Amino acid sequence: MHRFFKTLTRQQIELGLYAVVLAVLAVGLCFALWATGPFWDGALGLLGSITKPLAYGFMLSYALNPIVERISHGLRGIKPLADKGEKRRAIAVAITALLIVVLLLGIIAAFGVMVASGISNFEWPSLKDIIAGATEDITGFIKSVQERLSSWGLISENTENTMLVAVGSVTDFASTALFSAMFTIYFLLDGDRLFGYFHRILFNLMGEQSGTASILLDDADRVFSGYFRGQATDAALVAVLSGVLLTLVGVPHAPVVGLLTGLANLIPYLGGPVGYGSVIAACLSEQAWYQMALGVVVMSIVSFVDGNILNPRLLSNSVEVHPMLVAIALIAGGAVGGVAGMLVAVPTAAWLKIQLDRWMDANEVALAKKLAEEVAKEDGQE
Repeated sequence: MHRFFKTLTRQQIELGLYAVVLAVLAVGLCFALWATGPFWDGALGLLGSITKPLAYGFMLSYALNPIVERISHGLRGIKPLADKGEKRRAIAVAITALLIVVLLLGIIAAFGVMVASGISNFEWPSLKDIIAGATEDITGFIKSVQERLSSWGLISENTENTMLVAVGSVTDFASTALFSAMFTIYFLLDGDRLFGYFHRILFNLMGEQSGTASILLDDADRVFSGYFRGQATDAALVAVLSGVLLTLVGVPHAPVVGLLTGLANLIPYLGGPVGYGSVIAACLSEQAWYQMALGVVVMSIVSFVDGNILNPRLLSNSVEVHPMLVAIALIAGGAVGGVAGMLVAVPTAAWLKIQLDRWMDANEVALAKKLAEEVAKEDGQE
């Protein structure tokens, strides 16, 4: 052993010591993370609770901002508001919010009518039963229902907390929706001020490199705004076209089916399946077999027109990605962020493609310049 150590050089010994120190530090770090696991779980949960509604609010405000600007521009014709930009902006945000609420209520009402027609024989509880149920302790009520279902053999002991978990999920969804709406309004009202402050922070942190960051942000703004604007226009056209054609062939609840198809069309490849499924569901509730066949044909025509004419023309200036990349982006976006992730997956992929193309262009120019210099140097030596 002594002879072995004598053969080691000073550099080898130092490298060995560095490796031992790094291994000890790594083990210590892993142990610290394991010991403080509950803290980090809580911290990540808190961070997720904050960033989720913040991200949703930013996305919604970004999508709604063109509508707000259009309304604000239209309010300039009113003399008392002509020179009051902030007040005009606030009124435009309020009008936009009101339109969104009316639209959501209309969708819920229309969908409710469609569902109710299929279960018209269902015995709804009386108002007295609803009030009595609402005044009871919700946890006790859920537990009593669980005990009854368990006694009937419909649920097992392993799933006795399922309903409580479901209530917690609904509460979490309601909280996220509420704060997302609040952040959306804040972004719409003070977006310019907030982004100006963000650019100021970016400049102070990055200095001269902030110009590169500004280029990246400008690319993102161009791609995302163009995509959302084109996709929203495409969804509206598909909804109107589907609703009108399905009404002409007599499909039950055709406007609702068209609306659902248009909303689903905000996500690539989802509009077609939702359209076919909605036609089949609406016709099954009325046993309208002939109209079902015609509705499927209509949805095939709408899908063909949208996929080959409408969508490519509306998105040609903002999103240029291969269909395979679109599919990969949708899978990744759905895995990371669910429906919201799928909504932003395609423009994100387009933005990454722009950066890759820009890097390859610059790299090819540099390589060509280097090659030209080497050729010129060889010619000079000859």
